[in-house]
Amino acid sequence: MFKKQTLLQGAFVLMIAGLINRTLGFGLRLVLVRIIGDQGIGLFQMVFPVFITFSILATFGFSVAISKFVSERISQNNYHEILKILKIAVIFAVITGSFFAIILYFNAPFVANKVLNNAKTELLLKAIAPALFFVAIASMFRGFFQGLRMMIPTATSQIVEQITRIIVTLVVIKALLDYQLKYQVTGAALGISAGEGLGLLTLLLIFFKVKTDIIKQIQPTIDIKTNWNLFKELIKFGFPITIGKVVASLIYSLEAILIPAQLQAAGYSVTEATSLYGQLSGMVLQIVHLPTVITVAVTSSLIPAVSEAISANNHKRFQDHYQQALRLTIYTGLPAAVIFFLLPEKICSLLFGYPQAGSILQLFALGAIFLYLLQILKGILQGLGDPNIVVINSIVGLIFEVVLIYFLVSQPDIGLKGAILAITVRFIVIAMLHFVAIYRKVDLTLNLKQLIIKPFLAAGLLAASLTSIYQYFWQLSQNNLLSTFLAVSIGMTGYLAILITTGGITSRDIDRILN
Repeated sequence: MFKKQTLLQGAFVLMIAGLINRTLGFGLRLVLVRIIGDQGIGLFQMVFPVFITFSILATFGFSVAISKFVSERISQNNYHEILKILKIAVIFAVITGSFFAIILYFNAPFVANKVLNNAKTELLLKAIAPALFFVAIASMFRGFFQGLRMMIPTATSQIVEQITRIIVTLVVIKALLDYQLKYQVTGAALGISAGEGLGLLTLLLIFFKVKTDIIKQIQPTIDIKTNWNLFKELIKFGFPITIGKVVASLIYSLEAILIPAQLQAAGYSVTEATSLYGQLSGMVLQIVHLPTVITVAVTSSLIPAVSEAISANNHKRFQDHYQQALRLTIYTGLPAAVIFFLLPEKICSLLFGYPQAGSILQLFALGAIFLYLLQILKGILQGLGDPNIVVINSIVGLIFEVVLIYFLVSQPDIGLKGAILAITVRFIVIAMLHFVAIYRKVDLTLNLKQLIIKPFLAAGLLAASLTSIYQYFWQLSQNNLLSTFLAVSIGMTGYLAILITTGGITSRDIDRILN
């Protein structure tokens, strides 16, 4: 029989998988930067938002809807209906996945030349199109398992997907080393398609093992809704989530178009603008998003947990989930921001061989915590059944960003700094709007000592010692890798020790993960 996991257990499983995937993905990106350079990375980053937009349309927000509705049915012991929900969603995904994969493949020339204004991206778009079919179906199964509060299937499939992607990408790029850059970069797109395909196969194998246990729980006396009514529920909940994800994808697409264009308006050449955008999106934002391994894991576990608590009208359990999610986010986001701010050149040099990207990373570090918070707050709003609010808040944040990019980046004395400011403002605006929306809907209390005082004290001591520790080991070894690793390791050990000593982290927190 399948076993439900607690919020922290589920988050921990996805976190470990996320760390493995990020490590593998970062290793791949390090290799790619050294093979195809920042211009090649820039080309791939231009294509990826388009792929994300199409995948959002293909899934139509059903994965989140399934997670919410399945968790509600589980609390009602309605196992028959959860299988019907999955069946409807998979049929929908097969249709939409096929449709959008074909659309993207045959319209790749138009998107490359008219939307992205770069003919070199056409082959990348065609190579990544098949992944849409696999992504659409796989997302339904992941939402299903997350609704069951089973995170291991999602974690396993993600690891299989990443390993496959790495192997295929490197094999293809190696075979195309003597060809033009646009052909080499195609290897990364083919890797995504192959990875998504094997990831889906993994989910299918796990599902057929779990399906037998679910069937045993079916009670024929339970009133079951018709397929049409269930489909309407999925559509009703999934539509605003789709709009919200389209807005998020639109953000990345607009960044991919506006930032290079405005940099050119500021006096940079096409190559220089592409390279700077490659440093921003393909390097720095990848680093800033590293802690989202944790926030994404918590959010995936949080949505069904919140939904189940609300369905059972258990305010205390909801309050507990909310506090756990916020604490975990702040406790991990704060030290990450401190490290990014104090060791930016060292990190960028170590990871990508581009120390000049350090100034970009340092500026981003100032508002990084709001990125992590807005993801958690979004998950809470979706668990509460308010995806519409997420959409509205995201649109408001997008408007702020676009306006700032348009007017600031084109200024020669501001340039890329304007883009950094614009993106950071978006993080702050959306996080604050989400926070206000939650408090208007649910009466909650915050433990400021646990959420603010203790983590900021620990982060302050980390900030005071990190640079000195690095310099000490640099003088001894003259080795950036060793010095950075030891500085971060010792600094984080001290950070955790302070949290444990002050009671920020308790034995109860450990029990929630292990038991």
